[in-house]
Amino acid sequence: MNYSSLSEIYKPAIYIWLLTITTMVLGIIVIGGLTRLTDSGLSMTDWRPLLGIIPPLNNDSWQTVFAMYKLTPEFKIVNKTMVLEDFKYIFWWEWFHRVFARMIGIVFIIPLIYFIIRKQLSYYLYQRLAIVFIFGLFQAFVGWWMVKSGLSENPYVSPYRLTFHLINALIIFSMLLWIAMDYKYKIKISFISKPFDADFYIFISILLIFITIASGGFMAGTNSGQSFNTFPLMNGKIIPDDYHMESYGFYNIFENTVAINFNHRWISIFVFFYITFVCIKFIKFDNRNISSALVYLILFFLTLQVVLGIVTLLSNVYLPLASMHQTNSILLLSTLLISYHQYKYRKAKYE
Repeated sequence: MNYSSLSEIYKPAIYIWLLTITTMVLGIIVIGGLTRLTDSGLSMTDWRPLLGIIPPLNNDSWQTVFAMYKLTPEFKIVNKTMVLEDFKYIFWWEWFHRVFARMIGIVFIIPLIYFIIRKQLSYYLYQRLAIVFIFGLFQAFVGWWMVKSGLSENPYVSPYRLTFHLINALIIFSMLLWIAMDYKYKIKISFISKPFDADFYIFISILLIFITIASGGFMAGTNSGQSFNTFPLMNGKIIPDDYHMESYGFYNIFENTVAINFNHRWISIFVFFYITFVCIKFIKFDNRNISSALVYLILFFLTLQVVLGIVTLLSNVYLPLASMHQTNSILLLSTLLISYHQYKYRKAKYE
């Protein structure tokens, strides 16, 4: 059995709170993507969990912060002609990213304490939210660990750490969304599916989206999207020259920009056809346990994702298109998670 009923007393305020946190985590993922796309992540050279919320308030403060940035490899190697007004642009992006993350923490912790005091949370829900809290704390440390990678000798953030930071955010988002759906229906549904059950194919779709987004993290972290701006060919070839470079060895798939670009685009195409096949399967043969509207919504976001990916490549990673591409990937993941939960919930009801 992959589910069990919960003796949960449904309270709209708790459900709205769970959805609010989930939406805010989606927002921070989008903001984090924009922070990376605008090359703003290294503009704040220290990490002060409490005082870091206060931005420079006068010209002297701005000059001090700018002087600290001038000591970084990014300024010395990449942005040595940058003036204060340009610095303010990237600083505000990173500041907003960090402040919004702190806001999520406040919106999570204060209502949590209130609901605990009022004894409105079941032990099961409390356990799951404790896990989310641990992941959230870990995410804060990972974020600073990521920034530190670009403040020593290398003027760029480590793509490994950036992608890890992204995937951890996706895990937090997925857990919160799943908890909210379980709470709404007062049921505990296992996220794992048995191999080759009907819902297993949706489970695989979710895993494939995670893999695709991770490969996109390496695209962003290494600026590989700007290496080839044609589709489907790369320098006139399906498999481009320098796809495999002996000096990289196994690390070609993580550090060779040619391989990263090639892998991301063709992983995406494979995932597109796989999920399309799964959607057609449910529309034609198994539409009792999943709403047709949800399946068509998956197909919409899936198609839009491929189109946005191609257009982003052709535009040499134009900022608004790249952000839409990243945001749509989270919407696609969300729709798959909702569909997966609905299928397992309805299946549990009919069994």
